[in-house]
Amino acid sequence: MTHNQVFDAIVIGGGPAGSTCAYKMAVEGHSVLLLEKAKFPRFHIGESMVPYQTKLLEAMGVLEKVKAAQFVKKCGVEFLTGQTNDFRRYDFGNMAPGQLLFTYHFHRARFDKLLLEHAQDTGAQVLQEAEVKKLIFDGERLAGVEYEYQGQRHEAKASYVVDASGRAGLIAKHFHLRKMNDKLRNVAVFHHYKDLVKGNNPGLVEGDFLLSSHSDGWVWGIPIENDMFSVGTIMPLSLLKENEPQEIFDTHCARAPRIKKTIEGAIPVYEKPKIELDYCYHSEQLAGLGYFIVGDAGCFVDPLFSGGVYISMICGLKAAETMHSILEGRDEKEAHTYFENFCKTGYDSYFRLVYSFYIDFERDLNRMALELPGGVKFAVQTFAGDFWGAPDQPVLSYLRSQRRWDTFEQPFERIYECPVYPDTHYKAADVPNLRTPENFQPFSVDTQRAAVSPTA
Repeated sequence: MTHNQVFDAIVIGGGPAGSTCAYKMAVEGHSVLLLEKAKFPRFHIGESMVPYQTKLLEAMGVLEKVKAAQFVKKCGVEFLTGQTNDFRRYDFGNMAPGQLLFTYHFHRARFDKLLLEHAQDTGAQVLQEAEVKKLIFDGERLAGVEYEYQGQRHEAKASYVVDASGRAGLIAKHFHLRKMNDKLRNVAVFHHYKDLVKGNNPGLVEGDFLLSSHSDGWVWGIPIENDMFSVGTIMPLSLLKENEPQEIFDTHCARAPRIKKTIEGAIPVYEKPKIELDYCYHSEQLAGLGYFIVGDAGCFVDPLFSGGVYISMICGLKAAETMHSILEGRDEKEAHTYFENFCKTGYDSYFRLVYSFYIDFERDLNRMALELPGGVKFAVQTFAGDFWGAPDQPVLSYLRSQRRWDTFEQPFERIYECPVYPDTHYKAADVPNLRTPENFQPFSVDTQRAAVSPTA
């Protein structure tokens, strides 16, 4: 076994959270070892992004690489509420002045590889097909890992170990930190299609994200390449247990006519639909002696608003910033508390949006955008990534006031600081006649149909 490998940080997992964390540690001049179990490129679901993520990619110096890779550009979203047949398109061009008004759909195999290589180019030591076999402790402090690489065992020590291992959650599961979410017992059944028939896509604007809801769930339609389309059906786990995956996938696609039209005549990439189980969970603790937990290793939320990769990358970045500050002399306990409060603020906001969609608005995103305090402008800003908004941000203020939607059992102090747009966003004080949570009264879609144009 190889010994005497010592780093400032070891990152377990090379997905977006791990690659971002390793990149930032390398930028700050620290030694960092990233261990990735798979060989990239590899399959991963979670393909549509939010506009706030574009600014993050720019700040990381990777946006030009993304542009050069010719991923599908996303400038808006289509929402079709099957229960009422209410159809609307929301254009990112209506977001706050000064923001980047687009994002991307990522074929994750290509994007994750690009991001991992960016971390390596920045100075991180990256090993693929390197599997962590054991956590190494010095007393109660996590001090390193034992891993297998090229048929040999190796031991590496570090000041900090970062769990970015996704659903595997090596550190989270070791400490029994993961808690399944009883409010969101959903499951995804999804497929990819190639060789699309030109002219079959009824979308208003090329590259739009298509979402169609119905009484039993909702369906996504995502162009992840110029000639590849991802379709996913989200439903309660109980429905899948009562039906065959292919049968229920076909049935739910039939309830999303615009998405079904897109894949008519196309060729399925996989022999049968894929299934994503164990859907939503969180960890009450995201940092401890010698470790940080980021991305899906700590929390996973329903993919409805496409914000999962964004939050994962932001928390990976914040973990690196926090480790850097501790290595520069910051009090470790205080730094851990700040990191946890920051991450929990983002995930708490995201969970609340999802609860509101399923519970209050019964899977009707158009009603949600119209009726939430602040109106469409603040609703779309929140959907786009404003998860750390100020206390008077009307959508977040309302959602945070609903104690029935508390996810984290332990109290935490919210951190109100947008990590990508600290000043460039819509503010409550700038909007006259704002519907605030205090005077919020739901209204029907019919009486407000003229309030939102098809591209508003």
